[in-house]
Amino acid sequence: MFTINELYFGRVEQKLSRAHQLHAHFGQKLLALPAVKEKLPQLETLSHALQRQMAAMSMFSLCRACGEKAGGGCCSAYMANETDAVLLLLNMLLGVTVASQRRDDSCECCYLGLQGCTLRVKPIFCLNYNCRHILTGNEASVLQNLETAASAVLRAQTALEEIILGHIRSA
Repeated sequence: MFTINELYFGRVEQKLSRAHQLHAHFGQKLLALPAVKEKLPQLETLSHALQRQMAAMSMFSLCRACGEKAGGGCCSAYMANETDAVLLLLNMLLGVTVASQRRDDSCECCYLGLQGCTLRVKPIFCLNYNCRHILTGNEASVLQNLETAASAVLRAQTALEEIILGHIRSA
């Protein structure tokens, strides 16, 4: 159906389109796989825990304010290209309505909504919270909680992506 290059490279709009095609073609089959049935709820639980930690640290408003500036910081329009079709498909399997939040030439990532990132699972770059705005003013234990939550999401996300890719390749 798609080559690895088509799943991981190209413009944001192309990857979003590919993800929707994959969801239409494989979505129900993937959701019926025992491994996906087992791991998807775990990923959802972990991603909610990460969102709660981020909210407790007021990261949504902090990151959004930075993303709105020229250059856009971590949540810049440039960073939207770090997504890939498999990651977007995984969000769709989690029930996320994956769509660009803007049609203009904004500095912000197209997945940045009013309440923060609209993606439940994110590219690895977006899970690296090494920003001085986050690191200053937070106790080490709070930062450790953030790192632990982000790492757990990334491990579960990677495991599910492997299952998805295996199924797509064998189809």
